[in-house]
Amino acid sequence: MRGFNLLLFWGCCVMHSWERHTGPTLKPTTKDNKCRDSTMCPSHATCTSTVDSYYCACKQGFRSSNGQNHFKDPGVECKGVPFKCKEDVIPDNEQVQQCQERTTVKPEYVSFCAQMNNIFSVLDNVCENKTTVVSLKNTTESFVPVLKQISTWTNFTKEETSSLATVFLESVESLTLAAFLKPSANVTQTVRTDYLDIESKVINKECSEENVNLSLAAKGDKMKIRCSTIEESESTGTTGVAFVSFVGVESVLNERFFQDHQAPLTTSKIKLKMNSRVVGGIMTGEKKDGFSDPVIYTLENIQPKQEFERPICVSWSTDVKGGRWTSFGCVILEASEIHTVCSCNRMANLAVIMASGELTMDFSLYVISHVGMIISLVCLVLAIATFLLCQSIRNHITYLHLHLCVCLLLAQILFLAGIDKTDNQTGCAIIAGFLHYLFLACFFWMLVEAVMLFLMVRNLKVVNYFSSRNIKMLHICAFGYGLPVLVVVISASVQSQGYGMHNRCWLNTETGFIWSFLGPVCTVIAINSILLTWTLWILRQRLSSVNAEVSTLKDTRLLTFKAFAQLFILGCSWVLGIFQIGPVAGVMAYLFTIINSLQGAFIFLIHCLLNRQVREEYKRWITGKMKPSSQSQTSSILLSSMPSTSKTG
Repeated sequence: MRGFNLLLFWGCCVMHSWERHTGPTLKPTTKDNKCRDSTMCPSHATCTSTVDSYYCACKQGFRSSNGQNHFKDPGVECKGVPFKCKEDVIPDNEQVQQCQERTTVKPEYVSFCAQMNNIFSVLDNVCENKTTVVSLKNTTESFVPVLKQISTWTNFTKEETSSLATVFLESVESLTLAAFLKPSANVTQTVRTDYLDIESKVINKECSEENVNLSLAAKGDKMKIRCSTIEESESTGTTGVAFVSFVGVESVLNERFFQDHQAPLTTSKIKLKMNSRVVGGIMTGEKKDGFSDPVIYTLENIQPKQEFERPICVSWSTDVKGGRWTSFGCVILEASEIHTVCSCNRMANLAVIMASGELTMDFSLYVISHVGMIISLVCLVLAIATFLLCQSIRNHITYLHLHLCVCLLLAQILFLAGIDKTDNQTGCAIIAGFLHYLFLACFFWMLVEAVMLFLMVRNLKVVNYFSSRNIKMLHICAFGYGLPVLVVVISASVQSQGYGMHNRCWLNTETGFIWSFLGPVCTVIAINSILLTWTLWILRQRLSSVNAEVSTLKDTRLLTFKAFAQLFILGCSWVLGIFQIGPVAGVMAYLFTIINSLQGAFIFLIHCLLNRQVREEYKRWITGKMKPSSQSQTSSILLSSMPSTSKTG
């Protein structure tokens, strides 16, 4: 995106200064068109006929190699410009648009527009005088008056403040890049003021060798970037990097612009505070995410880090309401009392937020969920092996169990391995997409199991019910695997940026995209709860009247336990997540984590360990005995999958 945006510099100013540079003799005319030959002007230029001749003008986003707006010299080229003017940094919101209209500004916007126009005036000075050498020193000093008044930004709304910040940070970047265009910039420069420091380097021979690191410093902060990263920027013309550190910006763009959505809802409250200056990394060429080698930022702590505090590296993002702090793409490498080292996969405006508070509950939930999932994974592997190898229980129902187990196994493995892989934005989005699909598939297979269980109980007197109905597994698989694909495809088409967050590879919870998962899940939970309640009611009514083989099952406690366990197997316990609010949030968080992380263990316990036929198979495998010939077990096989009719021997 940097390459595209940087192409807009001189073009954005052409119309503003048109009359002053063209003069009356360049008035276009439609008579006697002199521009019939398309080769009269270079690429990225337009040809305009005048009364006596014609002239060429570079298109928006390009400038002429001789620095003139209008030219006829065939040797002149139109080259892309590497930084932005006012038109390119104006946010799309009502307040800023009002500042640009030539009508009377509303009283409530007067102060805001004054601050915004102060920033724009610095940009205009460079954009309008494009033949003038851009001095990094003069540019830096021109931003000092803006920073002197930054404390007044706290009087504005949150959206107004973030809009001002975004325009300011982009303006500093733009004019720093402008300084690389001019001959005076072909040296390393360091500019220091009381309010900001900038160090810039023009890359000449520094990157002639392999594995070279360049270091830049401003105030007490540092940036280290590899030459391979600079080469990835695909810079044309002068190649350079710069590093800037601001004083006082952190007090305005404070922790209220950041929310740690990764922290679970618990009774403890995390306290946040800004603990570094705001810094910025700037580089010519394409602005890319996902560098092969990360950029390393070392930020000086404003206050010494305490043992109970954990730092969060955040970068400024303009995705939501003018701007916000996000930890996406940055990770902590090292944290000492006086410095915090951040590794980011992109050039960014950066800061460090310290989080403090009671974190014991968060850590214990983390341990419980991971230990529970590991136990669940082991049980799922055993259950899958059982369903595949135990011939005595092979039927339609065990195939349903098998598909549910496979989906749960893959979802939990990917969750454990990839949920926190936020270093690469694209990779994180892909992981989030697969997690979305796999967990949806789990719930749709739970729905299939709930429906089949209900049909089995409703038709309890029909022993070979599913065989007689000739149910095709292909149709069931199309539902269990196909419907989640449809949901994911539609979701990605509507909002492709919804996959991947700044702190975890999951669906975005800030824009409402999470409902592409919660919507289907809540629907499945509601249907499963109704079906399971209905199933238990029918079972209670009919249990006494079924055939003699079933009526001999008298272990009421075991049947009750197996029926209750279906709540967890069919995903009904996920409803606990809804009640993680208020004074019971902590208790609900523990219940939700423990029960749902052990879903695989419940499946193995109910469908394998508490199934008489499976236990007999286990005994034969252990003792090496062959399966003895016996009477038909069709009825027993069918009923073994039902919580209320399984034989326990």
